[in-house]
Order: sequence, then structure tokens, then C-alpha cells
Amino acid sequence: MMADNATVGERTAISLRGMTEKDLPAAIALSKALGWPHRLEDWEFMLRLGAGLVATLESGEVIGTILWWPFGERCATIGLVIVSNAWQGHGIGTKLLKTVRKLLPGRTVCLNATPAGQPLYEKLGFTPIGIVEQHQGNGASAAIIALGAGQRLRPVVQYDLQELTAFDEAATGMDRDALMEELVRNARGVVIDTESGIRGYSFCRRFGWGWLIGPVAAETVEQAKALISHWIGTHGGEFIRLDTPAPAGLSAWLDEMGLIRVDVVNTMSTKPVETSADAPGYFALTSQALG
Repeated sequence: MMADNATVGERTAISLRGMTEKDLPAAIALSKALGWPHRLEDWEFMLRLGAGLVATLESGEVIGTILWWPFGERCATIGLVIVSNAWQGHGIGTKLLKTVRKLLPGRTVCLNATPAGQPLYEKLGFTPIGIVEQHQGNGASAAIIALGAGQRLRPVVQYDLQELTAFDEAATGMDRDALMEELVRNARGVVIDTESGIRGYSFCRRFGWGWLIGPVAAETVEQAKALISHWIGTHGGEFIRLDTPAPAGLSAWLDEMGLIRVDVVNTMSTKPVETSADAPGYFALTSQALG
């Protein structure tokens, strides 16, 4: 990708170029300055699944980041949009976003916005479409939630991949085959299995200060609770995080499980992502960045 240059002030040149693994230590420093918990492994996971840009000074210092993930031909998500505090107000975030939008022509683009970032996204054509509630804490040991007749919880295995991808696309409206393949390979997962196929799934992996539960999709709220309580029980007493869309209706229950709501962000999109009326529910995000 060719560098994209902009002049800030009279003598300071800012360049945009493709992000590489060599940029990740600088990216971690930027996210830590915001109080975000991302480890090197978390940045590697997200860069491996998508692509990124960095904004740099003439000296080579990284002062801004953005990552994006194309999901099929119709949709994409954007995340980890960060500009160093020392360079806020110079239009760097705007330039990063405009550049990425040009790389995603015709796609519906979604992101999760902090209050500080929302005004910028609104100026660039993003509209609020929902709220994501961040829950975290040292989850208590959770009681097993009974599933309906003919349903059982079992570990994800490789041969589930095709069916998982189809179920996830029905729930999210996005073709996330590469993400599901990565999760099957490098995270732990369980599915709700029936004679007629998979009726729900959840994944759990290391993230930040402990464990992250997500994504989670299921046909009913009770199924979602069963999928989530499995991981709370597995990691009871350890730090757990889960990001859930507010319409999923899990917030009060998660509080009872010891995962307290600590923050909210606004989901924004260039236009709504379409799912069918009878689509499975999407109960927990892969991460706020990935959606």
C-alpha cells in the first residue's frame, strides 16, 4: 500500500502506511495509554484476521492506528481507531477513517464507538444503531442451565466449521468464515447440538486481563445463558469479560453471575446489516473491535 501523506502545521508531515507486525509494540503502547487491556497476542489475533494502517511522523514514530475486517463482499467492521493524545485534533483520525472507507467500496461498514469517537464517526456518515454493554468481573461458579429435550452441549470440533459459519452468518448477517476458522483453530468452543444440527455456539479465549466469552449465538435467550454459564463455571473466580448487545437482554442476568456492567459503547453503521426475521440471536461479540 502506498504511503498517504498529509501536512499538519507548517513543517510536520504525517504519513499513512500499511500496518505490519513490527508496528504492534507501538500499537500496544497507544492502546495502553487509553487504559485498554489489549496484549500483543490480542493485536496479533486481530491483525491476522484483517488489515491495518498506521499514521507515522517523519521520524517513523507511530501516532495512530486503524484496523478493518472485510466479512464477505457486503460487510466490514472497523476497530482500534487510536490517535496519540499528543496528536489529537490534527485530523489524523479523520484521514485514517476516510482512507479505509475508500478501501471498502460498496460495503456496509460497522464499528463500536466510544463517546469520544462518536462525533467523528457521525460526520463521516455512521449512524447509531444500538448499544453494546461491557460486562466483566470474577465470575462466580454458575449453575448448569438445563437445555431443552434433544439438545446437548458438546465441544466444537473441526468438522463443525461449515455449519458454524452458516449459523453465524444467519445471526450476524456477515460472512465471517475466516473468523470462525480462526476461532475453531485457536479458541475453545462449545455448541448446542441436536439431531437436526447446531442450534447455538459460544467461544472463549484469552484476552486482556483474563478470559473473553464471545462470540455467542443461539436461537433463544435460555440457550445463550447455558452457553455462557458453561464458561463462567469453567473459569469461576478468574477475570472474565463479555460484550453483549443491549437488545439481547442479558445484562441483569450477567450482573447476577458476577460479571458487572462497567461500560457501554454505541454500535454505528453506514447502513443497517440485514438479517431475516427468524434469524438466531447474537448474544456476545467477538470483541468490540471485531463485532
